[in-house]
Amino acid sequence: MLLDVANQIFAPFASAIGPLMACAFVFAVLAWLTKGRAALADAKAAAGETKINLIMVLIDTVAVGPFLAVGMALLVGRLGAHGLQLDTTRLWTWLGRWPTIVLAVVLGDFFGYWRHRAQHSKWLWPAHAIHHSDTHLTWFSLERMHPIDRIGSLLDMVLLSALGMPTWALAANALVRHYYGFFVHADLPWSLGKAGLVLNAPLAHRWHHVRDVEGSGHNFATVFSVWDRAFGTFYQPGPCNAPTGVREDMGKGALGQYAHPIKVWLQSARTEELRLSS
Repeated sequence: MLLDVANQIFAPFASAIGPLMACAFVFAVLAWLTKGRAALADAKAAAGETKINLIMVLIDTVAVGPFLAVGMALLVGRLGAHGLQLDTTRLWTWLGRWPTIVLAVVLGDFFGYWRHRAQHSKWLWPAHAIHHSDTHLTWFSLERMHPIDRIGSLLDMVLLSALGMPTWALAANALVRHYYGFFVHADLPWSLGKAGLVLNAPLAHRWHHVRDVEGSGHNFATVFSVWDRAFGTFYQPGPCNAPTGVREDMGKGALGQYAHPIKVWLQSARTEELRLSS
Protein backbone atom coordinates (compact mmCIF):
# COMPACT_ATOMS: atom_id res chain seq x y z
CA MET A 1 0.00 0.00 0.00
CA LEU A 2 2.70 2.49 0.99
CA LEU A 3 4.67 1.64 -2.14
CA ASP A 4 1.61 2.29 -4.30
CA VAL A 5 1.02 5.66 -2.64
CA ALA A 6 4.69 6.62 -2.99
CA ASN A 7 4.62 5.62 -6.65
CA GLN A 8 1.58 7.80 -7.31
CA ILE A 9 3.24 10.74 -5.57
CA PHE A 10 6.65 10.47 -7.21
CA ALA A 11 5.64 9.19 -10.66
CA PRO A 12 5.00 12.72 -12.04
CA PHE A 13 8.45 13.82 -10.84
CA ALA A 14 10.10 10.82 -12.48
CA SER A 15 8.32 11.46 -15.77
CA ALA A 16 9.44 15.09 -15.70
CA ILE A 17 12.99 14.75 -14.35
CA GLY A 18 14.04 11.83 -16.57
CA PRO A 19 13.68 13.67 -19.91
CA LEU A 20 15.18 16.83 -18.37
CA MET A 21 18.28 14.92 -17.27
CA ALA A 22 18.66 13.51 -20.78
CA CYS A 23 18.34 17.02 -22.25
CA ALA A 24 20.84 18.37 -19.71
CA PHE A 25 23.39 15.77 -20.84
CA VAL A 26 22.83 16.44 -24.55
CA PHE A 27 23.07 20.22 -24.24
CA ALA A 28 26.07 19.99 -21.90
CA VAL A 29 27.89 17.97 -24.57
CA LEU A 30 26.89 20.42 -27.30
CA ALA A 31 28.03 23.37 -25.16
CA TRP A 32 31.38 21.71 -24.48
CA LEU A 33 31.93 20.91 -28.16
CA THR A 34 30.97 24.46 -29.13
CA LYS A 35 32.62 26.55 -26.39
CA GLY A 36 35.11 24.24 -24.66
CA ARG A 37 36.04 25.22 -21.08
CA ALA A 38 34.02 28.41 -21.38
CA ALA A 39 30.91 26.22 -21.17
CA LEU A 40 31.74 25.46 -17.52
CA ALA A 41 32.04 29.15 -16.65
CA ASP A 42 28.76 29.90 -18.42
CA ALA A 43 26.99 27.06 -16.58
CA LYS A 44 28.34 28.35 -13.25
CA ALA A 45 27.14 31.88 -14.03
CA ALA A 46 23.66 30.55 -14.87
CA ALA A 47 23.43 28.31 -11.77
CA GLY A 48 21.30 30.73 -9.73
CA GLU A 49 18.72 31.15 -12.47
CA THR A 50 18.82 27.43 -13.24
CA LYS A 51 17.86 26.75 -9.62
CA ILE A 52 14.83 29.03 -9.95
CA ASN A 53 13.83 27.31 -13.19
CA LEU A 54 14.08 23.91 -11.52
CA ILE A 55 11.84 25.06 -8.66
CA MET A 56 9.29 26.31 -11.20
CA VAL A 57 9.42 22.96 -13.03
CA LEU A 58 8.69 21.09 -9.80
CA ILE A 59 5.79 23.42 -8.95
CA ASP A 60 4.41 23.10 -12.49
CA THR A 61 4.63 19.31 -12.31
CA VAL A 62 2.65 19.11 -9.07
CA ALA A 63 0.33 22.12 -9.03
CA VAL A 64 -0.04 23.45 -12.57
CA GLY A 65 0.34 20.66 -15.12
CA PRO A 66 -2.42 18.38 -13.78
CA PHE A 67 -4.96 21.23 -13.70
CA LEU A 68 -4.05 22.33 -17.22
CA ALA A 69 -4.38 18.76 -18.50
CA VAL A 70 -7.84 18.39 -16.95
CA GLY A 71 -8.86 21.83 -18.17
CA MET A 72 -7.68 21.06 -21.67
CA ALA A 73 -9.64 17.79 -21.75
CA LEU A 74 -12.79 19.52 -20.52
CA LEU A 75 -12.41 22.35 -23.03
CA VAL A 76 -11.91 19.96 -25.95
CA GLY A 77 -14.98 18.06 -24.81
CA ARG A 78 -17.02 21.27 -24.79
CA LEU A 79 -15.86 22.07 -28.31
CA GLY A 80 -17.29 18.80 -29.56
CA ALA A 81 -20.48 19.16 -27.53
CA HIS A 82 -21.19 22.60 -29.02
CA GLY A 83 -20.36 21.65 -32.60
CA LEU A 84 -17.17 23.70 -32.63
CA GLN A 85 -14.96 20.77 -33.64
CA LEU A 86 -14.70 19.87 -37.32
CA ASP A 87 -15.31 16.26 -38.32
CA THR A 88 -12.13 15.69 -40.30
CA THR A 89 -11.50 12.04 -39.41
CA ARG A 90 -11.59 10.96 -43.06
CA LEU A 91 -8.97 13.57 -43.97
CA TRP A 92 -6.46 12.31 -41.39
CA THR A 93 -7.12 8.70 -42.41
CA TRP A 94 -6.48 9.65 -46.03
CA LEU A 95 -3.30 11.59 -45.23
CA GLY A 96 -1.83 8.91 -42.99
CA ARG A 97 -0.01 9.18 -39.68
CA TRP A 98 3.24 10.96 -40.59
CA PRO A 99 1.80 13.60 -42.96
CA THR A 100 -0.84 14.33 -40.30
CA ILE A 101 1.86 14.78 -37.65
CA VAL A 102 3.85 17.11 -39.93
CA LEU A 103 0.71 19.15 -40.63
CA ALA A 104 -0.08 19.31 -36.91
CA VAL A 105 3.38 20.69 -36.15
CA VAL A 106 3.22 23.21 -39.01
CA LEU A 107 -0.23 24.47 -38.05
CA GLY A 108 0.60 24.38 -34.34
CA ASP A 109 3.67 26.51 -34.95
CA PHE A 110 1.61 28.93 -37.08
CA PHE A 111 -0.96 29.32 -34.31
CA GLY A 112 1.85 29.56 -31.76
CA TYR A 113 3.47 32.37 -33.74
CA TRP A 114 0.38 34.59 -33.41
CA ARG A 115 -0.26 33.54 -29.82
CA HIS A 116 3.34 34.45 -28.96
CA ARG A 117 2.96 37.85 -30.59
CA ALA A 118 -0.14 38.40 -28.45
CA GLN A 119 1.87 37.49 -25.34
CA HIS A 120 4.12 40.45 -26.13
CA SER A 121 1.17 42.84 -26.04
CA LYS A 122 0.77 45.35 -23.23
CA TRP A 123 -1.69 43.36 -21.12
CA LEU A 124 -0.18 39.90 -21.51
CA TRP A 125 3.47 40.93 -21.27
CA PRO A 126 3.66 41.05 -17.42
CA ALA A 127 3.10 37.26 -17.31
CA HIS A 128 5.23 36.52 -20.38
CA ALA A 129 8.05 38.70 -19.02
CA ILE A 130 8.78 35.88 -16.57
CA HIS A 131 9.90 33.71 -19.47
CA HIS A 132 12.20 36.49 -20.67
CA SER A 133 13.77 37.24 -17.29
CA ASP A 134 16.77 34.87 -17.53
CA THR A 135 19.92 36.95 -17.94
CA HIS A 136 21.88 33.78 -18.79
CA LEU A 137 19.78 32.19 -21.53
CA THR A 138 20.05 28.38 -21.59
CA TRP A 139 18.00 25.49 -22.93
CA PHE A 140 16.38 25.28 -19.48
CA SER A 141 15.06 28.84 -19.81
CA LEU A 142 12.14 27.36 -21.74
CA GLU A 143 10.77 26.08 -18.42
CA ARG A 144 10.68 29.54 -16.82
CA MET A 145 7.03 30.29 -17.43
CA HIS A 146 4.23 31.76 -15.35
CA PRO A 147 1.08 29.58 -14.95
CA ILE A 148 -1.01 32.29 -16.63
CA ASP A 149 1.38 32.21 -19.57
CA ARG A 150 1.05 28.42 -19.72
CA ILE A 151 -2.72 28.74 -19.93
CA GLY A 152 -2.32 31.06 -22.91
CA SER A 153 0.00 28.57 -24.57
CA LEU A 154 -2.84 26.02 -24.63
CA LEU A 155 -4.52 28.10 -27.35
CA ASP A 156 -2.42 26.33 -29.98
CA MET A 157 -3.78 22.94 -28.90
CA VAL A 158 -7.35 24.23 -28.69
CA LEU A 159 -7.24 25.47 -32.28
CA LEU A 160 -5.73 22.20 -33.52
CA SER A 161 -8.44 20.32 -31.66
CA ALA A 162 -11.10 22.52 -33.23
CA LEU A 163 -9.78 21.36 -36.60
CA GLY A 164 -10.51 17.80 -35.55
CA MET A 165 -6.89 16.73 -35.22
CA PRO A 166 -6.59 13.26 -33.62
CA THR A 167 -5.24 13.04 -30.09
CA TRP A 168 -1.99 11.37 -31.16
CA ALA A 169 -1.30 14.24 -33.58
CA LEU A 170 -1.89 16.77 -30.80
CA ALA A 171 0.56 14.85 -28.60
CA ALA A 172 3.16 14.71 -31.38
CA ASN A 173 2.84 18.47 -31.97
CA ALA A 174 3.33 19.15 -28.26
CA LEU A 175 6.41 16.91 -28.03
CA VAL A 176 8.12 18.17 -31.20
CA ARG A 177 7.60 21.85 -30.45
CA HIS A 178 8.48 21.46 -26.77
CA TYR A 179 11.81 19.75 -27.38
CA TYR A 180 12.62 21.98 -30.33
CA GLY A 181 11.94 24.83 -27.92
CA PHE A 182 14.75 23.50 -25.71
CA PHE A 183 17.02 23.57 -28.74
CA VAL A 184 16.33 27.17 -29.79
CA HIS A 185 16.77 28.41 -26.21
CA ALA A 186 20.17 26.70 -25.90
CA ASP A 187 23.24 28.91 -25.57
CA LEU A 188 24.53 27.91 -29.00
CA PRO A 189 25.66 30.46 -31.63
CA TRP A 190 24.12 28.46 -34.48
CA SER A 191 22.22 30.01 -37.38
CA LEU A 192 21.69 26.61 -39.12
CA GLY A 193 22.94 28.00 -42.43
CA LYS A 194 20.52 27.49 -45.31
CA ALA A 195 18.28 25.39 -43.09
CA GLY A 196 17.71 28.58 -41.10
CA LEU A 197 15.65 29.85 -44.02
CA VAL A 198 12.98 27.38 -42.95
CA LEU A 199 13.80 26.38 -39.37
CA ASN A 200 14.20 28.58 -36.32
CA ALA A 201 17.76 28.65 -34.96
CA PRO A 202 19.24 29.25 -31.48
CA LEU A 203 20.90 32.43 -32.77
CA ALA A 204 17.62 33.88 -34.02
CA HIS A 205 15.79 33.05 -30.80
CA ARG A 206 18.56 34.57 -28.72
CA TRP A 207 17.86 37.86 -30.52
CA HIS A 208 14.24 37.43 -29.38
CA HIS A 209 15.40 37.33 -25.75
CA VAL A 210 17.69 40.36 -25.80
CA ARG A 211 16.87 43.18 -23.40
CA ASP A 212 16.61 45.65 -26.26
CA VAL A 213 13.00 45.88 -27.46
CA GLU A 214 14.22 45.99 -31.08
CA GLY A 215 15.37 42.40 -30.78
CA SER A 216 12.70 41.03 -28.46
CA GLY A 217 9.95 42.20 -30.81
CA HIS A 218 11.03 39.66 -33.42
CA ASN A 219 11.44 35.91 -34.01
CA PHE A 220 8.22 34.67 -32.41
CA ALA A 221 7.96 31.22 -33.98
CA THR A 222 9.26 28.10 -32.24
CA VAL A 223 10.09 25.71 -35.08
CA PHE A 224 9.72 27.45 -38.45
CA SER A 225 11.39 30.75 -39.22
CA VAL A 226 9.18 31.04 -42.33
CA TRP A 227 6.39 32.60 -40.25
CA ASP A 228 8.61 35.44 -39.04
CA ARG A 229 10.00 35.91 -42.54
CA ALA A 230 6.51 35.97 -44.06
CA PHE A 231 5.08 38.47 -41.56
CA GLY A 232 8.08 40.80 -41.27
CA THR A 233 9.25 39.88 -37.77
CA PHE A 234 12.46 38.03 -38.59
CA TYR A 235 15.58 39.61 -37.09
CA GLN A 236 19.07 38.12 -37.22
CA PRO A 237 21.67 40.81 -37.99
CA GLY A 238 24.61 38.63 -36.92
CA PRO A 239 26.17 37.11 -33.78
CA CYS A 240 24.25 38.08 -30.65
CA ASN A 241 26.33 39.41 -27.76
CA ALA A 242 23.62 41.70 -26.39
CA PRO A 243 22.43 41.10 -22.81
CA THR A 244 19.30 39.02 -22.34
CA GLY A 245 16.62 39.47 -19.70
CA VAL A 246 14.10 42.23 -18.93
CA ARG A 247 14.32 45.70 -17.45
CA GLU A 248 11.49 45.11 -14.96
CA ASP A 249 12.20 44.16 -11.33
CA MET A 250 10.95 40.58 -11.02
CA GLY A 251 11.42 40.28 -7.28
CA LYS A 252 13.38 37.51 -5.60
CA GLY A 253 13.31 33.83 -6.46
CA ALA A 254 10.45 31.79 -7.87
CA LEU A 255 7.87 33.50 -5.62
CA GLY A 256 8.90 36.87 -6.98
CA GLN A 257 8.42 35.55 -10.50
CA TYR A 258 4.94 34.27 -9.73
CA ALA A 259 3.89 37.47 -7.97
CA HIS A 260 5.24 39.92 -10.57
CA PRO A 261 2.35 40.00 -13.11
CA ILE A 262 -0.25 40.16 -10.33
CA LYS A 263 1.49 43.22 -8.87
CA VAL A 264 1.71 44.88 -12.29
CA TRP A 265 -1.94 44.28 -13.13
CA LEU A 266 -3.12 45.48 -9.71
CA GLN A 267 -0.99 48.62 -10.04
CA SER A 268 -2.38 49.25 -13.53
CA ALA A 269 -5.94 48.83 -12.22
CA ARG A 270 -5.30 51.30 -9.38
CA THR A 271 -3.74 53.80 -11.76
CA GLU A 272 -6.71 53.54 -14.11
CA GLU A 273 -9.14 53.91 -11.21
CA LEU A 274 -7.39 57.07 -10.03
CA ARG A 275 -7.38 58.44 -13.58
CA LEU A 276 -11.11 57.90 -13.96
CA SER A 277 -11.90 59.41 -10.53
CA SER A 278 -9.81 62.54 -11.09
